[in-house]
Amino acid sequence: MTTIRSIRVFSAAKVNALLYGILGLLIAPFLLLAPWLAMAGGGKRPAGVAGVIVFAAIVPILDAVFGFCVGAFMAFLYNAISHSVGGIEIELLSAPAVIPVNEPQPPLPSASAAPVVEVPPANPPEFE
Repeated sequence: MTTIRSIRVFSAAKVNALLYGILGLLIAPFLLLAPWLAMAGGGKRPAGVAGVIVFAAIVPILDAVFGFCVGAFMAFLYNAISHSVGGIEIELLSAPAVIPVNEPQPPLPSASAAPVVEVPPANPPEFE
């Protein structure tokens, strides 16, 4: 079992802002249909078409800002709660390592050969 003890607040807020912004982009075209549906329902003129167009243009931005705030608040709240009751326990399944069985081994270096210098692998940067 692996336990999620904390969530980085800014990271969760960024992801949530992007998700809400995309959702706002998906909703905006439906807002633009409202005046034309009102006309189809018997209205004489579409009242407030310019307002609806401006609102449809602003909705994705407002949704992204709202998503950022909600994502930050929820990550902060999760961190506060998880320290007192523990975190979410999840079980991760990792693929088994494949070990070659009959692979030929390289010949051992002789005394007359040039010395082999082993370079240690570079440590990748740690992102937190």
